[in-house]
Amino acid sequence: MKMSTFQLVFTGVCIVLVMVGVAVFATFNANGGRSATGTVVVWGSVDQNSVDQALQVLKAQDKSFQGVTYIQKNAATYNSDLVNAMASGQGPDLFFASQEQIGVFADKLQVVPYSAVSRATFTDSFVDEGQLFLSTQGSLALPIFIDPLVMYWNRDMFATAGFAAPPKYWNGFLDIASKVTVKSNSGALTKSLVALGGWGNVLYAKEIISALVMQAGDPILARDATGSAGSPQAGALRVVFGDRPQGATENPAVSALKFYTEFANPSKTSYSWNNAMPKSIDAFAAGDLAVYFGLSSDYATLVARNPNLHFAVALLPQIEGNATHVTFGELTGVAVSRTAANPAGALTIAKKLGGQAGVAALAEATGLPPVRRDVLQDTSANAPATAAAQSALIAAGWLDPNAAKTDVIFQSMIESVVSGKYQPDQAVSQAAQALRTVLQASPAL
Repeated sequence: MKMSTFQLVFTGVCIVLVMVGVAVFATFNANGGRSATGTVVVWGSVDQNSVDQALQVLKAQDKSFQGVTYIQKNAATYNSDLVNAMASGQGPDLFFASQEQIGVFADKLQVVPYSAVSRATFTDSFVDEGQLFLSTQGSLALPIFIDPLVMYWNRDMFATAGFAAPPKYWNGFLDIASKVTVKSNSGALTKSLVALGGWGNVLYAKEIISALVMQAGDPILARDATGSAGSPQAGALRVVFGDRPQGATENPAVSALKFYTEFANPSKTSYSWNNAMPKSIDAFAAGDLAVYFGLSSDYATLVARNPNLHFAVALLPQIEGNATHVTFGELTGVAVSRTAANPAGALTIAKKLGGQAGVAALAEATGLPPVRRDVLQDTSANAPATAAAQSALIAAGWLDPNAAKTDVIFQSMIESVVSGKYQPDQAVSQAAQALRTVLQASPAL
């Protein structure tokens, strides 16, 4: 029998509905029926193989990652590449940014609102340093990596000097410097206790001095809780570097700078470093530096450079008597681009990368300690990983408004004291004013 016009139309509609239903069903994943996120492009300067390894794991667990691709960019040109790409409409949906980069990108990202990730969920999930990314409106980025500052120490050099281990507290370095540091007959340094006091040849000099300052009680930058004359809006960042807390007998930043520069003074018994020395990581890898303060990620580099180096990893030294321990942490988050082609998908993937499964996969692939409290690693057979994990829990930092400019500020502060141009209090005062000027030029933070 021939079908009537109505039957033909009805049959056609049914076929279309079935096809639509199949297509919709295909976009659902097996973990709860949520739709696919579409194509999401992520940029960063983190190693391509490491992120790809993590994405492979996540794609096997969650189909919403199927359209996610990561593109590694040159670290040296990352900031400018990202800014230029966004300006031309060719930028990524998501990008990685550290606390040193977030100031440059603050006006180029979409804040993750507290309706998407609540403040309570954020603070309960991530290590304390993660709160650097919180603003009054939401999260500037969701933490995915943390690389804390740790202490690498040469077992042979300490044993030769008669010590079983390095000091746990900073003041102990002043006591043992003359016993570990070795000088030639002409007075030149041939082996050194610690690389402190310089800038150009001290890797992570800004991170080290920042850790000292924060341990002394100065957070460098802080958000204004109530608003003030200098920061009229609550939640605005302001410079507290160089301020003396009420009741304190000494300025924290000044005391930290005094200690840091002590080891570059030839007239002191603690003298163990100068500008003629090689870079700190090179001296340590060569077996000529007893203590090297570096990031936890430096461990693999040191092993590769000198497999015979007899060294260990420990927590960064602390100020004796302090109840709270602090180290510096290089914090990296994933941010949603303001020019994202797929903003909804980008937000979904950002939340998943910063989630328990995402952070676990990234930590496993990179060898970094997890930035989330609920991601547990078995480090019982890995002493360096244990030190890194413990350090991540006590890590702190500050939102750097412009890393290139603040590098110049910190370099000038340190070198002006080492050269005798300024006293520590003068150098700190000038640095604080320069920091305020830089921060004022970064209103987006």
